[in-house]
Amino acid sequence: MGLFNINGGFWRFMNRAMDVLVLNILWLVFSLPVFTVGAATCAAFSVTLKMVDEEEGYVARMFVKAFRANFRQGTFMWLITAPCVYAAFLIWQVVAKADGIGFIAILGAIFFTAIVIATNLYAYPLIARYDNTLKNMIKNSLGICVQYFGRTIFLVVLVALEIAIIFWNRVTLAVGAFIGPEFIIYTISAIAKRIFQQLDKNTSPPDSTGTPGTINQ
Repeated sequence: MGLFNINGGFWRFMNRAMDVLVLNILWLVFSLPVFTVGAATCAAFSVTLKMVDEEEGYVARMFVKAFRANFRQGTFMWLITAPCVYAAFLIWQVVAKADGIGFIAILGAIFFTAIVIATNLYAYPLIARYDNTLKNMIKNSLGICVQYFGRTIFLVVLVALEIAIIFWNRVTLAVGAFIGPEFIIYTISAIAKRIFQQLDKNTSPPDSTGTPGTINQ
């Protein structure tokens, strides 16, 4: 009874924490070749999108299966993400160090960063959940950011706070190395899943085909 009840809230929390830890280790291991980061991220989203509604089974088995299924699109998406993020980083380095930088330049940096975020924020969970072309995945990500602008801003702020907490000091960074990436992925999944469920009921989701694609099982 109480604390010792395996169906109680405490043990459900501990099981979920262990699943997140296992998932984070899998993500780190499968991301080691670097070029597989995208496929590993899609696989992690595939699991966390189910975890949101407690639909997941064996985490490791689901992750490996999703990694194989999403390897191609996830890898190509990462080849888009990595240079875009690096370019945004370089732009802000210039803005931060340059003297007398103009308002237009700062506005341009903000706009470019917003495009990078909008292109990538929902793309990976979309790849994990739906079968569609990569082009439509990216277009859908942009469309969702516009259509659900308020939720997207909330999500970006929330993720930014999580990243700030992870890098707060050495202790939080050490803890973040074990659970940080998956905690962020889970956060995105929690909001993205509700949006996807609404889009599934919508006859005109934001892409050129009129549908987000078929759901990956």
